[in-house]
Amino acid sequence: MQWWNDFVFWFYSDAGSHVFVTAIVPGVAILVAGIIAALIGRGSTKRIVTMHDRDERAAAVTAMIGAARRAANWNSLSAPEQQQADHIALECDVRIRLLPLSGSALAADWATHQVNELKTQAVSFSFQAAQSLKEFKDRLIEWQSHPGRAKKLFKNDLDSWAYEASLNDQDLVAQQKAWEAQQAAESADSTAKAESGDGAKFPAPPADDA
Repeated sequence: MQWWNDFVFWFYSDAGSHVFVTAIVPGVAILVAGIIAALIGRGSTKRIVTMHDRDERAAAVTAMIGAARRAANWNSLSAPEQQQADHIALECDVRIRLLPLSGSALAADWATHQVNELKTQAVSFSFQAAQSLKEFKDRLIEWQSHPGRAKKLFKNDLDSWAYEASLNDQDLVAQQKAWEAQQAAESADSTAKAESGDGAKFPAPPADDA
């Protein structure tokens, strides 16, 4: 305890008071001010980054909605306009995939599929295109506001489309095999008829009586 007594004696002495007032207090004040400034700067930087991410997210979603709107009017676009629309849609797909958000890849896959569907509906003059465009816009905006809902918003549709595509592929394979079997049967039948015809045209020579 002697060292503590010595410290207390020194602290209350003129020399200790002078060091405390001229060095310790300013040092602590500078340290506290630096910590507060760092916290304020960190908070400001975080807000700026958040605002920038929100702007990037909104810009990517807005651009994709614009691409979908062009796809819904695909039949009224000229060939150069269609090429430009395809280029813009591809850029929008990449921008959404690069967003630092949960489910951005799911959102991009879903949006790209829906843009292609809108093209098909527009070419066939389907009245469903307007309703599909509205649903497209609503679901992308909801995802942009609540990125954690991507699985609920997009994954079920993507799984359903993948299952339908696999069924279509199986049907195509079955049709291809049936066609190949039919072609093989027709070829065999033609060969058999040709051989039968050749036998009738060129009868076997008579046996030698000698």
